[in-house]
Amino acid sequence: MIFNIQRFSLHDGVGIRTIVFFKGCTLRCKWCNNPESLSFNYDIMHNSAKCISCMSCVRASPNGEILYKNGEIRINRDRINEPLKYSEVCPTKALTVVGEIKSVYEIIGEIKKDSSFYNKSNGGVTLSGGESLAQKKFLFPLLKRLKEENIHVCIETSLHTNWTNIYDCVEYIDVFLADLKHTDEKKFKEFTDGDLQLVLENFKRLESMDAKVIVRVPVIPTFNNTKKEMKGIMRFAAVLHSVEEVHFIPFHTLGLNKYKLLSMKYNFIPTLKICDRELKEYVKLAKENGLRARIGG
Repeated sequence: MIFNIQRFSLHDGVGIRTIVFFKGCTLRCKWCNNPESLSFNYDIMHNSAKCISCMSCVRASPNGEILYKNGEIRINRDRINEPLKYSEVCPTKALTVVGEIKSVYEIIGEIKKDSSFYNKSNGGVTLSGGESLAQKKFLFPLLKRLKEENIHVCIETSLHTNWTNIYDCVEYIDVFLADLKHTDEKKFKEFTDGDLQLVLENFKRLESMDAKVIVRVPVIPTFNNTKKEMKGIMRFAAVLHSVEEVHFIPFHTLGLNKYKLLSMKYNFIPTLKICDRELKEYVKLAKENGLRARIGG
């Protein structure tokens, strides 16, 4: 399942790129800016600013999936068994369904619309998420078709998935844009609910397969935003010969409104900031460890 195809992107890989966003993630990062990507199933967003209280969605909910209570729409998401019917019922599009089932053929068709731009800019496709490597059954045939079309492929990944999901895909991926969030197991678990050893082992396995890797470090206040923590991350990255560059991705809250649309709680502190001076210090630290580095991806 995917939830978006973004064309004409100048980030997340070289040149002009098309980004395919896979739905479903194996981590639960407290600062996540794409909460609509977390579930492997459909989600429903409700924009109260567009809602005219016409009750169309309520009438389409015989089992109390959507109710009108105390002057506002309430969505009981755990009761919804047929989410797609709500994509057409709302006349103002205040109610939208997040998630699409598309075939490899359909996605390749969308991607090829921009093939002339890839050729002129040395661009290509970036597979993002969520975690696309957690959907190997769909990802693998897509990668094979992209290789047949001679389209450059980057994949954004947390590497927080079983190695069996990664191994067969490596030869079809030109560059891994791989997150290295921390090197402390306890803190990684606290802030992402993930298994750090799984991630670190996958980095080492990619090294053994001569994969090209760009390490991406999300710089997150209270999580990894100290020189000591960054030194640990850089030390790990520096011994991996597969690492071509390090990108420091500054914390932001551009996705904050999505939590409201999904009736989800944002589990981080939205007022925290990262300053340019700190980011420049981390770039310097990376270079001191023999790594090419820059701010942004």
